[in-house]
Amino acid sequence: MIFHSFDYLLFLPLVALLYYLVPHRWRWVLLLAASNIFYGSWRIEFLALLWFTTLVDYLAARGMMRVGQGPRRKWLLGISMLCNLGPLCFFKYSALLSGTTFYEMRIGAFSMADVILPLGISFYTFQTLGYTIDVYRGKRAAETHLGIFGVYVMYFPQLLAGPIERPYKLLPQLRVKQVFELRRTAVGCSLILVGYFKKLVIADRLGLMVPPILAAPEAHTPLTVTLASLGALYRYYADLSGYADIAIGSSLIIGIALTKNFNRPFAAVSMGEYWQRWHITVTQWFRDYVYIPIAKSSKVWSRFVATILTTLLISLWHGANSAWLVAGLVAGLLMIAEGAVRRQRKLLGRSTAALAHVGIGERGARFAGRTSNRIVLWLFLLFLGSIVNAPGWEQTFAIWH
Repeated sequence: MIFHSFDYLLFLPLVALLYYLVPHRWRWVLLLAASNIFYGSWRIEFLALLWFTTLVDYLAARGMMRVGQGPRRKWLLGISMLCNLGPLCFFKYSALLSGTTFYEMRIGAFSMADVILPLGISFYTFQTLGYTIDVYRGKRAAETHLGIFGVYVMYFPQLLAGPIERPYKLLPQLRVKQVFELRRTAVGCSLILVGYFKKLVIADRLGLMVPPILAAPEAHTPLTVTLASLGALYRYYADLSGYADIAIGSSLIIGIALTKNFNRPFAAVSMGEYWQRWHITVTQWFRDYVYIPIAKSSKVWSRFVATILTTLLISLWHGANSAWLVAGLVAGLLMIAEGAVRRQRKLLGRSTAALAHVGIGERGARFAGRTSNRIVLWLFLLFLGSIVNAPGWEQTFAIWH
């Protein structure tokens, strides 16, 4: 079952109605059953993988609370990471590896590139992994109720496309007795309609117009190719943010607030700010569990390594191919360059003085600076988009030409 299906339009109101009719102490049962039906309606066999992840992390976190500090606690975290990242790498990145020169695996007529990607695996894997890491770090106690934890992992509004919820926000809400509120429901329905508009009207229509142009850029004018490249960027945003709006709106109807996942990313004035506005919960996850642990060293090179590694992982999270890998590397280098420029206070002072010399005051200088920064960012976004949105490198080079 997917959000933009007739089945979901029947499923959501039915679940919401039953949710408010069922006694509070049994609502977790309803949400858990509804989430399993929602996910199992696609491919029921992948429910086993979802439950495997849930049980491993539940038991690993409970084990950490029992053993205290020491090597056994690290072993439990390692088991959790292996059982989470192992299936993710197998299902999502086997096709990437099978297309490289250093990896070849074929058993009869079966190729690793033929592996089916379980829906939502990128989201629920990082959600549960973040939970076990927080328990390991002592930031929260392990959840003792298996059913509540199962709902936390499988909660159907955010199971397939996020946002990636932290345990401190979602788990407490599952224990609060929610009452029906008409205004909250109206806001939720409005968000769902906005999400449908983004997905069905904008993203799907651009999906029909843009790919043929980017597949044969040499057959079109430079203006057409540029507009198609812009359309590809917005198509990707409308698709992802549309699903996020539907998820947040669906959850609001039930009375549970999910985290905002997009905040006008194309209004950013730097690559760093762009990543803070784009897929917010994903970026924050990698910031907290990848960037900060590496960058906390006092050595300058640690921040550079952390930046490059984080942007590479975020890019591979979005797309499992070499084009996304290159785009992530370029984005990381750009963020390092932006940081170096911002630290050049002397250069900034000279540019401000030059603008003042020609009669442009402080407000004008600020406007000129933000405008020029936004233009540079959009040029780089077009550059990165030409890498990840073109069918192959041949088309990418043709777009550049």
